[in-house]
Amino acid sequence: MMMMLNRPHMTVALAVVASLACCALADYKCPAPGFQPFNCSTFTSTKVPTNVRQLTPPDIKGVMALGDSITAGFAMRDGPLEYRGTVYSTGGDDGALTIGNFLKTYNPDLLGQATGETIPLTKEGKGLNFAVSEARVKDVPGQIQRMAAKMNTSEYSHLYDEWKLLTLFIGANDICECNSMTAAQFEVQLNQSLTLIQNTFPKTFVNVMTIFNISNVWAIKNDRTYCEFAIPILHECSCLENSQAELQKMDDLAMAINAVTKKVVAEFAALNDPLFTAVVQPAIEDMKLSSYPKEDVQDLVSDLDCFHPSLCTDQGFAVGVWNNMFAPPQSKKTVIDPLNPPTAYCPTAGDFIQ
Repeated sequence: MMMMLNRPHMTVALAVVASLACCALADYKCPAPGFQPFNCSTFTSTKVPTNVRQLTPPDIKGVMALGDSITAGFAMRDGPLEYRGTVYSTGGDDGALTIGNFLKTYNPDLLGQATGETIPLTKEGKGLNFAVSEARVKDVPGQIQRMAAKMNTSEYSHLYDEWKLLTLFIGANDICECNSMTAAQFEVQLNQSLTLIQNTFPKTFVNVMTIFNISNVWAIKNDRTYCEFAIPILHECSCLENSQAELQKMDDLAMAINAVTKKVVAEFAALNDPLFTAVVQPAIEDMKLSSYPKEDVQDLVSDLDCFHPSLCTDQGFAVGVWNNMFAPPQSKKTVIDPLNPPTAYCPTAGDFIQ
């Protein structure tokens, strides 16, 4: 996600909202009891797998990510920055609850993790997280090309011959454009992106995220005066500011995009390529922010823009996707309850990533 603004307007908007945030007296915290630290016993792989469907955590030598501002970590810690070091997929900051750090427990030499922050809208990425704020599905091939260029450097070139985990989360901005995207168009462009990933990065397991109903974010703004100012100023999702009928169209498109995402991913899985597969990880598909108590829901979105996921919610993404990675399709969870957070699953040597 992120704003539909050109760079000068974005700078002004962020300055205004930063000033408002000071007045909002944001009290950042996670709803109790919060997610527990990752505390799993390690194990080693007895041999290098020859099939992508036989991977265990120590077999993964690199993590990668593509997507939009959610994967870039925009505003996650309430400032106008991209907090890539704590992003659910590839974050590498010490102590951060991320899939990258979970995997590093089993492989201390894991490559690709991002640390620290980046300036919004950067296309240079950090580590092997090449998500770009404001990106749409049509922009993913450009991210892949920039990632490939970095993979060709001496630091990463040997990863081509190693097993990698790539997380793709895209679609929020396509939905927020309000009627300019169709599910059929999304299907074509997603297929093109996964084809390019397959052809560019051998020995890769791709987690493909599905999207939640973004209209829920609009429902919670009415409970905070600050949010009523911030959301229109930033104009991050134009559909949110329209009629109830338009909000419903946005939700309908989200469901249609999820359906074609599952269709496209199933087609790639059916190829039975031993060096590549894609799997839908629906960990947040049915998440409804408006279903939580008012006093808690404000801690689930950024205090900066009342729109992007907070650090607490992002931790839920990490645990939810991680747990789904060791569950068969019929048992994968589609919602994470941050008020009753699950414990991160501790895989054994017999648990393959799926």
